[in-house]
Amino acid sequence: MIRPLFGPLFGPLIGPLIGMARIGLRFQLAYRSDVIMTVLTLIAQVFLLRMVWTSVYGAQQQAQGMTLPQLLAYLSLANLQAFATTPVIPYIALLRIRTGMVFFDLSRPTGYLPQLAAFQAGHTAGGLLLLAPAIPVVLLVGSITPTGQPLAYAGTLLLGYAISVQLSLLICLIGFWTLETSAIALLYRLTSQFFAGTLVPLSFFPGALGTLAEALPFKYLGYVPAAVYVGHLSGASVLHALAAEVAWVAGLTVLLWAVWQRAHRRVVINGG
Repeated sequence: MIRPLFGPLFGPLIGPLIGMARIGLRFQLAYRSDVIMTVLTLIAQVFLLRMVWTSVYGAQQQAQGMTLPQLLAYLSLANLQAFATTPVIPYIALLRIRTGMVFFDLSRPTGYLPQLAAFQAGHTAGGLLLLAPAIPVVLLVGSITPTGQPLAYAGTLLLGYAISVQLSLLICLIGFWTLETSAIALLYRLTSQFFAGTLVPLSFFPGALGTLAEALPFKYLGYVPAAVYVGHLSGASVLHALAAEVAWVAGLTVLLWAVWQRAHRRVVINGG
């Protein structure tokens, strides 16, 4: 009943977006050797973080409200999340703007931003497939046990991923003005990973740095979901985090729309 009713309206748009997601999936799977090396690096990073933080804790039972097992599980999960959800679309958009291929993207009826979002979704799915063999190793090395808040974790993670994709789409749109976003994308990646708490939980950040980290949206990309998983955040704190994530998603949606209204009028096609 639903398909006959909505199919004629959304079918012409959903089909191409699914196609873009498939392209993103194949793009990820096409470079398996690179992903394998990245997975090995991820395992090594989790192991090194375990060694460093075990030494830092020493005989302490906990620090900043986190026990050592909680911290190790948090860091392992935060790095797993970063590997699986870090967007690739700023680099894809940069390449297509440089070569002039963005002309074809803009001429498609699905819209430029939905195309990029669909590509990223497929790319993420491919990353999860390639990550699957490494998950048992990371779970063991990182001392990750099942969470007591599965729904809260899933909700914060999905909303955090949406925020991550939206921020990356903003970087893609900057290319319509600058034609070059590689430096901005690199700066964004370093900044977002730091303030997402992949190396140090945000609860360990001192003074003004901690205040800044709390004000930025990057904490929802890593810290909040991982902290919910290990139980460092629970109850009212989780509800507050979910509400803040929804607000960020809504605000970034409006901002993307406003920037897009200006960006598509400033198209400069290189290479043709």
